[in-house]
Amino acid sequence: MFPSEVVLERRVRTDADEDLAATNLPLFILKCKDRKAEGYAAAKLEIYNQRLEDMVIGVRLADEPPAVSYLAIRGSASFADIVAVDKTVIVIRLDIPGETGLSYLIYDAVALSLRMIPAPEDHSWAYVLSSRVSVARPCSGTDYALVHTGRVVDGGEDSLFLWRPSSSSPPWSKKRKCSFPGLIDWSVNQSNMEFSFNGHTYWADLLCGVFYCSCNTLFDDNSSVVKFGGFIRLPVKPVRHNRRTARLASYRTMGVVRDSIRFVSIDGFQDYVELKDRTVTVWKLLGHDQHWEEEHKLSLETLWGFEGFGDLPKDLTPMYPLLSMEDTDIVYLVLGECGGNPLKRRFFPSTPCFLLAVDMTNKIVRSSVPLEDEDHWFSSLVSCGFSLHLQKALDGPCDDEGIPTKKKHPIPLKKPRMKKLVRGGRNVAESPIPMKKRGKCHGGNVAEASIHMKKRKCHGGNVAEATIHMKNKRMCC
Repeated sequence: MFPSEVVLERRVRTDADEDLAATNLPLFILKCKDRKAEGYAAAKLEIYNQRLEDMVIGVRLADEPPAVSYLAIRGSASFADIVAVDKTVIVIRLDIPGETGLSYLIYDAVALSLRMIPAPEDHSWAYVLSSRVSVARPCSGTDYALVHTGRVVDGGEDSLFLWRPSSSSPPWSKKRKCSFPGLIDWSVNQSNMEFSFNGHTYWADLLCGVFYCSCNTLFDDNSSVVKFGGFIRLPVKPVRHNRRTARLASYRTMGVVRDSIRFVSIDGFQDYVELKDRTVTVWKLLGHDQHWEEEHKLSLETLWGFEGFGDLPKDLTPMYPLLSMEDTDIVYLVLGECGGNPLKRRFFPSTPCFLLAVDMTNKIVRSSVPLEDEDHWFSSLVSCGFSLHLQKALDGPCDDEGIPTKKKHPIPLKKPRMKKLVRGGRNVAESPIPMKKRGKCHGGNVAEASIHMKKRKCHGGNVAEATIHMKNKRMCC
C-alpha cells in the first residue's frame, strides 16, 4: 500500500550521486512502455532516443510524510531535478553528459510514457515572469500541456509557449499571445510557484500576488490569444524583490489543498521578530470572491506546547513551510538555525534540522524527522499525490544497479563504501552518509562543501540553480 501523499526531494539522484543514496529506503523502478525523444536536431535525434532507452527511473518511498522520498535515474544523466508535479505527471530537468543544453524528461504514471524534449533555446524570445515550466490541464480529460512564459524580442509581446504530448507540433512551437486586464504588467513580477486548479493555471509571485488564466484557451487550436482573468493580491503587504534577503521558499509557499488554494507565510525573515513570537499564518482563498480568509495562526511559543513537540530544541526558528496536498489541517514546517544582521535587515536560514508535520487544527505535532542531509535544501522539497498513481506503474523492486529482482520485497541499497580524498597534501576521510552533528556542512563531504562555499552568494545558495546558471555560460560568483 503506497502513501496517499509523499514529500519528494526536488533533486533527483543520478549516477553522479551514487554515494549519496539512502540505505534505508527500498528502490522501485517505474514502467516505461512508451519512450520517445522529440524536438532535437535530426542528426542528434537517434542519440537522444538511445539515451532515453538506456535510462532506468526508480523511486524510493518513505513510509509517510514528513519522511522524505526521492527519485533516482540510472544512465545518461549527470544532474537532474524535479521542476513540476501535477497528478500523474512529473517533469524532470536534466543535463546529459557530452550534450549541450538542458532537456526535460516527462513521465506519465498512467500512460506509462517517458518523453524527452529540449529546454527552450530560441533566442527570438526571452523568459518573462518565470524561467520554469508549469503543467496546465483542462477541466476534463487526461490531456495536458507544458507551458513556458516568455516575451517575443522583436514585437515585445508577452506570450505563452506550449508543448502538448498529444500534438504532432515540435516542442515550444505553439505560441499564445497574452492579454492582461487593465494595466497589469507581469514583467515587473517574478513567479515563484506555478500550478493548475479547476481548469485554470496560476503563476504566483509570493511577494505580490497571483496571475491566472483559463486552460481552455491554451488547448484551443483556433485561439491565438490567452485572456488572463486577473491578478489576485496577497493578504500581506507587498514588498519589492530583494536578492539580499532570504529565498522566498524559506518562509512562504502556496498550493492546492484538496478543493482550495492556500497561502502560508512565516514572519521574521523580512523584519526582525523575537524567536518566540515568530508566527506561521495560513490563508485560504475563497473562490466566489477571490478573497483571502485567515485560517490558522501559530506562534513558535505556542508550537512549543503542542503535544508531540517533546524534547525538540527551542532555539530553532520555523522555516521552509510546505502544504499538505491531502490534509487541510497539516502544514509541514522545518525547524532550523537562522542567521542574519537585524541592522541591515538581512535574515537567512542556515542549518535546517527537523521536519515536522504540524496539525494546525488539533494543535499537535503528528510526527517529526531529523534532517541530516543539507542537500534537501539546495533544491527544496515538494509535497504531491504522485504516489497514488504508482500501483500500476511499478515494475517491481530492483537491486543496487536498477535491475529488476525476482524477490518479493524491495532491496535496500548496500551501505556505500568509504572513500578517501587527498586534499592539501593529507588524506581526508569522506563519508557518503551525512553526519548527524548539527551545523556540519554537507555531512562532512569536502568536495560538496567547497561547492557550497563557492556558490553560496548566488541563487540563494541553491547549487542546482547555480549549476544551471554556469552551464548556460552566465558568469556568477
